[in-house]
Amino acid sequence: MMRGALSGLRVIDSTTMVAMPTAMHIMADMGAEVIKVETHTLFRTEAARLMYADNVPGDQPWNRDGAFNTVQRSKLGLTLNLKIKEGVEAFKDLVRVSDVVVENNRAGTMERLGLGYEELKKIKPDLIYLSNTGFGHTGPWSSYAGIGRMFELTCGLSNFTGYIDEGPRRVGKAFFDLHVGWTAVFAILAALHYRQRTGIGQWIDFAMYQVGVSTMGDVILDFIANGRNGSVMGNRHPYMAPHGVYPCKGNDRWIAIAVENDKQWLALSKIIGQQDWTNRIEFTSMDSRWRNQDELDHYISKWTKSLSDVVLMKILQGQGVPAASVMNSRDILTDPHMRARGFYEMIKHAPETGMGSKLYYGRPWKMSKTPSYVRSPAPKLGEHNELILGDLLGRTANQIADLYELGVAGISPTNPSMYKPPTYEEQLNDGTLEGYDENFNEILGSESND
Repeated sequence: MMRGALSGLRVIDSTTMVAMPTAMHIMADMGAEVIKVETHTLFRTEAARLMYADNVPGDQPWNRDGAFNTVQRSKLGLTLNLKIKEGVEAFKDLVRVSDVVVENNRAGTMERLGLGYEELKKIKPDLIYLSNTGFGHTGPWSSYAGIGRMFELTCGLSNFTGYIDEGPRRVGKAFFDLHVGWTAVFAILAALHYRQRTGIGQWIDFAMYQVGVSTMGDVILDFIANGRNGSVMGNRHPYMAPHGVYPCKGNDRWIAIAVENDKQWLALSKIIGQQDWTNRIEFTSMDSRWRNQDELDHYISKWTKSLSDVVLMKILQGQGVPAASVMNSRDILTDPHMRARGFYEMIKHAPETGMGSKLYYGRPWKMSKTPSYVRSPAPKLGEHNELILGDLLGRTANQIADLYELGVAGISPTNPSMYKPPTYEEQLNDGTLEGYDENFNEILGSESND
């Protein structure tokens, strides 16, 4: 196994959901030893998405969920019940031999457990400790709860997403959580760089709300400079025209086209061919096209609807006109460009999970000297308890057995019925699923069971 850029770094990941686990798997893919600390007494929140391998929960649904396996990959797994004294002691012992602690509880939770930054820096003075909350540890909203999807609205993003004369809309998927994850990695690496130069650790008070507001730079600047509050524009642009998403041949196929200047408009007109409307005076300049977008979009939609989005994208790009096919999940996963870049990685899961080999997304960069890659599948519940408690922390076999007896550690949920996974048919009936491509494993080159 090749060493990564973060090899030699040990990180304690005491987080759940999507945002911070994503940050941690990025660091793990880059070579850091990330230890996922969780308790077998609580529900694995990532599994709430019910994305079981091959749509089958199996005997261990907590180990088969697609969301969990995606954001927990490349990590080691340890179960510790931090409500029990011996669990807290083991956590502190782990801190002594680690570089970074990351947690995402409500403000004050870790302090009440005796695991806040002020307590832990006594035993590890150069510790980097990131505490992720919805709104930060100070300010009038510091006690508020928050999850990623609500911040799209709170930070204002949803106020600029959607169509004219409609209410605010969310982006649709966990876009915000992933952005938060990448931002957290940056903060941790900056703190580590400072520690490398000075030997001094620090606490990172990380607020998801502020991450969201920081993405709204242009609309905030517009208000600061001009007093304008902005508004939704659908798929249109403040000055470009045409600028939209147009229907293409096939079921739910679309293409995005953006014309930045008159040169690109002439190129687009040439591709469209001899049409009376392309030479109309209303469309001869950027300003006039922008003022007549409804009519312009009507004509372009009429032209594109009989054409293939993929073929048209290649033609338009070949003539310097910005255009892109609107891809769905299958398109993205089978995209020859992404495959050629080696963006997807096939990972083999342990036989007892029954998951076989599955495809995972990679990272948006390639490093020539320190490659990043998925180093292992996500850990099964408590998979590395003996390795971490014994080999790393020096617990004897009898002491580890005592931790199991006390309920500190475990390898199966104390209440498996917590998961109560619905059947595939039930998900179809309640609208959770609309169906699936029965040939998806063959299409992706993955295996349902080895």
